[in-house]
Amino acid sequence: MKSDAELQKEIQELGPWHHRLELREGIYTQSSHPQDKTGMTVSIVDPVSAFDLATSRVFPNGLQGRSFLDCACNCGGYSFTAKDHGAGKVYGFDAREHWIAQARFVAEHRAADSSDIRFEVQTLDALHKTDQTFDITWFSGIFYHLPDPVASLKLAADRTREVLFLNTACVPVEDGETETPGLVFRSEGTEQLMSGVDGISWLPSGPKVLRNILHWMGFEEVKTYYWVQNADSDGQGDCTRTGRIAMAAAREPQTLADMQDLKQPRELGHQSPRPGSSRKSVLSTTRANPQATAASPARPLRWEDDLSSNARDTAPFELVSPVSDWDEKDFVSLHANRGPEEIRELPVMEMAKHDTAPLPVKSDREGYCGDNHEWYWLSGLRDYHLTQQIFERHGAKVNRLLDIGCASGRVLRHYAFQSDIRELWGSDINHRHIRFMNTHMPSHVRTVAMPCLPHLPTEDNYFDAITAFSVFTHIDVFETAFLADIRRTLKPGGLAYLTISDESHWNALRGKLDEDGPTWLSAS
Repeated sequence: MKSDAELQKEIQELGPWHHRLELREGIYTQSSHPQDKTGMTVSIVDPVSAFDLATSRVFPNGLQGRSFLDCACNCGGYSFTAKDHGAGKVYGFDAREHWIAQARFVAEHRAADSSDIRFEVQTLDALHKTDQTFDITWFSGIFYHLPDPVASLKLAADRTREVLFLNTACVPVEDGETETPGLVFRSEGTEQLMSGVDGISWLPSGPKVLRNILHWMGFEEVKTYYWVQNADSDGQGDCTRTGRIAMAAAREPQTLADMQDLKQPRELGHQSPRPGSSRKSVLSTTRANPQATAASPARPLRWEDDLSSNARDTAPFELVSPVSDWDEKDFVSLHANRGPEEIRELPVMEMAKHDTAPLPVKSDREGYCGDNHEWYWLSGLRDYHLTQQIFERHGAKVNRLLDIGCASGRVLRHYAFQSDIRELWGSDINHRHIRFMNTHMPSHVRTVAMPCLPHLPTEDNYFDAITAFSVFTHIDVFETAFLADIRRTLKPGGLAYLTISDESHWNALRGKLDEDGPTWLSAS
């Protein structure tokens, strides 16, 4: 058996990864450098959550030995999840050797059962060569990359005995519009790992056209269980503006009786924050509350009205050089005794030498400390030091720590470079922050893009400590949900360190700024 260090080394060599899978306790498939050879970032996703959303109401008792076909399987995340949910024979294929090499590596080294799972490099056309059928087919992230998606989907459908799950990008439906069923042509590159291999593709208009196609293929019951609006553009024109839709199609009626059937997309605001804006202003537009009346005006939009921010962002990062590269004279505030009082006894210059990751610029750090990069780094060091003192005071041995609302790592970077904690997690609603962390933090820092309704992808009683710096300041609705998930994932005897800025703190801050200009305030 390979050691943890050997596995981690091979994981990095096989990267970038798209599915985050656990090989053994504490060892996950996640790249420290998630860019492909073209420079595009490969996002990291949790296949277990998507699988459970699709199957939990259709197969509440698990797959019970059913066979499973995984089309465009990537590194096999859904294949392994199907096996973990009781599947029998599992077959996954993908056109890219990169993904199949990863899938075979996971099959060889993961602790869970990988028996009767087979992976091959092939395209959908190869299904012509076999009459083999499967109980369940998983057709995710491939429809919109195909030059002839209907014919390709039919190849998979003809080999499906019970249920086919389809997940695809789709044309965004603007407010007030109804879907005109059809397929919209678009071109795409072929070199990026996350693109198709043919250079052309078709976006479905929405559930109507897909429902018609699936009924024509012989599925009696079709439901839309996931549908989101996504009006972002990555700068390549309207063809890149997509929504996302997931549907289930069953051969027999009533198979999907307990599954929801969405009739409208769920709105996602993907307006990027303005430089210096805070998390509570990720939505810069105001939409009417559907339930508002003249006597009951719509409330202002809050940050948690947006299920995720910057989900399709691919813009490059501007970076500030690591503090390990700075000269001592660059620490102007520290040498003038204008830094935080709480860290004046620390060997700050020595600690700075340990931090080898670049700093984000103002627009990528929730506006913390404006353009003063030194203050940004010192403020994170201060909060790290305060929490470490509390852990020591309570005699806590911290091996696993989660920072909720980690942003681009203001505090978490100090745990990564200054502490010996072996497993660090950070979560944030802003995908751009998560991408920064995945790109620039050490490999033992794991990240989760957390929606406004939290559900951490960990078992109960997992973390020794959980921190959340001013996150609850900006939560107006779902405080209980966050507290419940903190309680669920925190070990008995674990510590939660949560801060909040109340009105007295804001008033003190305003008064101090009016009197002295920018300075440091200690949270009480």
